[in-house]
Amino acid sequence: MRPRLLFIHLHPSSFVRDDLEILARRYDIRIFHFVGGASGNPFLRGVSLARSAIAQALWLCRELPRAGIVYGWFADYHLVLPMLLAQLWRRPSVVVLGGFDANCLPELGYGVFHSRWRAPLARLVVRRATFLLAVTPELMQGESRYATWPDVRRNGILAHVPGLDTPHEILATGFDPGAWPAGPDERPRSVCTVAGIKSERTFLVKGLDIFFEVARLLPETPFLVVGISERQRERVQRRHPPPENVRFQDALPRSALVEIYGQTSVYLQLSRTEGGLPMVLGEAMLCGCIPVASDAGGMPGTVGDAGFLVEAPDPPAIAEVVRRALDMGADPQRGPRARARARERIAELFHRETRASRLLAILERLERRKEPTSPNQVYPDEESSR
Repeated sequence: MRPRLLFIHLHPSSFVRDDLEILARRYDIRIFHFVGGASGNPFLRGVSLARSAIAQALWLCRELPRAGIVYGWFADYHLVLPMLLAQLWRRPSVVVLGGFDANCLPELGYGVFHSRWRAPLARLVVRRATFLLAVTPELMQGESRYATWPDVRRNGILAHVPGLDTPHEILATGFDPGAWPAGPDERPRSVCTVAGIKSERTFLVKGLDIFFEVARLLPETPFLVVGISERQRERVQRRHPPPENVRFQDALPRSALVEIYGQTSVYLQLSRTEGGLPMVLGEAMLCGCIPVASDAGGMPGTVGDAGFLVEAPDPPAIAEVVRRALDMGADPQRGPRARARARERIAELFHRETRASRLLAILERLERRKEPTSPNQVYPDEESSR
């Protein structure tokens, strides 16, 4: 019989689904989707959270005695009971840090540690977990500069949980290059971004107000925003009127983005913060888009030498960088090389199979060995997997 793994999450995001597929190779997975806590009336939200917590407690009491390991995405309220009960039952537990759960940006109302009631719960989760997996180094210890320009602010879990000694490792999310074909070398001078916009806060976090201003400075270039529903589009256009060269597209299935990327020369992501490794940025690079991204969170490590980074939220300066990227993409010699380099970087450094092999090795190690005694203890066979 395969060992049983309890998997807890808040949203079935693409990276959550990818991990489920990887873990299913070795484990009998039991899933709990914590659905309580949606924004809205505080009383109704509290009732929803209580119902979900009760349902989760009953589920854990039934499943945990037969489980070998507990695994959850994001350090937040939905992992409080799993971590406490896993510790009580002496089961190893893993928390994956993805971005929102390791940051605090009060200006944007962003981050678990900006919330008075969620911050102590997140601290409890990461202290009680057996092991932490951060998808980028910045989630453990980093700085926010682009979002607070020109000021620098410490961020990452170690900045918000003093004295944290839970063992941890950096393990990036992965991509399947076969699912994201390279696309044509010759493309129109065009720019796109993908961002699921559900609120004014998300709009600002994703830097779409800056995106609009950059588009305004490049009126001959078409800009496309994918992920804004018609309802949100009307609100956005009232508060942040876009220039005429910006088009909108409703959210699309993940697979449908391949066609969008294949028709785009430059992928522009101007998020004010992006604590984790942005999946859409990596997918666009696999499809041959030349990336231009803000120097925030995990984006510098994603783009590397395969694109352009902008240090400050300065639309004129960003527009000049975008113009350079468009010129590069239109050049018959430099364009194909730049597109190939973007794809090559993601395929080499962030391949899905790299995450799969390391993730399964880490979990197997936790199952068969005692907990490490220090946050950076290296197991005897760990160096070979790095």
